[in-house]
Amino acid sequence: MMYRSRNVCVPRAGALAVVLCLAALFSTLAVATPVQAQSWPVTWQEEHDFQNGPTPFEPLMAFWYDLERKSPDVSIRPLTVTLLDRPVTLVTVSRDPILDPRDAIRSGKTIVLIVNSVHGSETAGKEASQLVARDLVAGDLQHLLDDVIVLFMPIANPDGGEVLRRTNEDGFDLNRDYLKLESQEVHALVTQVMNEWTPDIHIDTHHGGAMPYTLTWQGTLNPAADAELRAYPYQHIFPRMREALRAEDYDGFDYSGARTIDGVPGWGSTSIEPRKHHVYAGLVNSIAILFETPRGSFRLRDQGTVLEEVPEYERYYHQVRGQLLGKRAVLEVAAEQREQIRTLTTGARLKAVANGASYSEDDRVVLDYRLISRGDEEVWVRDDDAPLGYRAETRPIFLAYEPVRTTARPLGYVLPPSMARTLPVLLDHGIVVHRFTEPVELELEVYQATEVRHDYYFQGHYLKAVDVEKSTETVAVPAGSYYVSTAQSRGNLIAYLMEPETDDNLITWGYANHLLRVTPPAADDGGDAASMARQRARRPQRVPMMRLVNPQPLPLLEVVPFNETDRTRHYQVW
Repeated sequence: MMYRSRNVCVPRAGALAVVLCLAALFSTLAVATPVQAQSWPVTWQEEHDFQNGPTPFEPLMAFWYDLERKSPDVSIRPLTVTLLDRPVTLVTVSRDPILDPRDAIRSGKTIVLIVNSVHGSETAGKEASQLVARDLVAGDLQHLLDDVIVLFMPIANPDGGEVLRRTNEDGFDLNRDYLKLESQEVHALVTQVMNEWTPDIHIDTHHGGAMPYTLTWQGTLNPAADAELRAYPYQHIFPRMREALRAEDYDGFDYSGARTIDGVPGWGSTSIEPRKHHVYAGLVNSIAILFETPRGSFRLRDQGTVLEEVPEYERYYHQVRGQLLGKRAVLEVAAEQREQIRTLTTGARLKAVANGASYSEDDRVVLDYRLISRGDEEVWVRDDDAPLGYRAETRPIFLAYEPVRTTARPLGYVLPPSMARTLPVLLDHGIVVHRFTEPVELELEVYQATEVRHDYYFQGHYLKAVDVEKSTETVAVPAGSYYVSTAQSRGNLIAYLMEPETDDNLITWGYANHLLRVTPPAADDGGDAASMARQRARRPQRVPMMRLVNPQPLPLLEVVPFNETDRTRHYQVW
């Protein structure tokens, strides 16, 4: 038996129920869909009535390879191999065909990237993507390929997915790895997909959010990202997603759920550091969308007004269906507003270059921000005394962030030779770095760290934070130092990484550990030798990222990677 529409056929007890279920199935099969008529591949979930748990890796990839064999619009590229030798792949669905990232960019079509199961135990996205891809090549979405190119990562965390574990085999939460790029999975995604294809829209799929909604979502909320890109999904995409959900007797709302903010019961967001995909994508000037699918125990019918409990055996189907409807809506908008979207993303990237090309006190870099309400809206919240445990209530929606502290964007940042360890990660982010070919004296803004502390341990790092004081000095910059201009399309990301007071920067992840020591507790007034040693240890330390704000002659040569792939090598999958 297979689910083919919202009028689902699911196993039920009793002979009469079985007969009715089979009758519904035969009725469905009697009208051949394009998928059936052309013998396109069927998903593991369709074969097992969405009852046997998430699709294992082998049948998942068998579907994608079968789709590639049968459609000239589908191509598969290997990206990397996991620690347990499972390939991580990129599937391109495009018409004409378009196999090369440069041709995709030149096509003028909207490039949409869909990344699934970066958390291995969060699986509805990988199921829905199979159905979307099949609809694009053989179903009712074929017309969208006139205007969109869709990149699917079938599963970003195959090792975690096979055992339904959040982390990869190395123990990394991959959705916290987008700045440090320590996992081969996210490293491949950033360097081979995000940098090369520069997608206009990113969709990152997860399980989370609050019931009784079927799908919840979030765009890039970090105010350091381009304001127009942040606003676009809220104005043009999320309303269409909700409309599509409600058309099938579901409902959706903003991620993540009921929260009390400063003592006020409301609806709030999780943190928005760029170590997360949908925040990082916004900082590199893409339209970013986070999908979070709640457990599915309930659904909202009749335009979100009627609450209904969902039987256990139907829940996974509805989770997948919610993600399917959301992705279809995104792709429809991506096709309909192709010119507007390409103009918006290209314009944001060119604006970032222009902002870094000249210094202005009016062009501000966000250092700190605070969560505020965007207004009061009706949401469904948990209430144990209400029927089925939920009720609708008007609450402030804490899903806006406003800057608290800013600084003017510099022309660029100067790093001493001792910061050479940052080069691999900067280059992997697609950031251009130059090296000083001779010594020079420059007027620079410099930071002195008055306090250096370990905030907490996370993913193999004691995350660091600093308190700083800034001054202007004439600095003797030796040959071999590095310069990172902010006149790049990734200028917003550069500033976030280089400013020591942001919440996710090079200092955060330990790239200056060898230069910045953690300051000890303040000394008492005893005057003994230990107290004096502590006082000396608390003296300000020079932060190894200096700001250039005044144009000055710079003797520079671009840094290129020393190790490049041998041109006679090819990728091998075992």
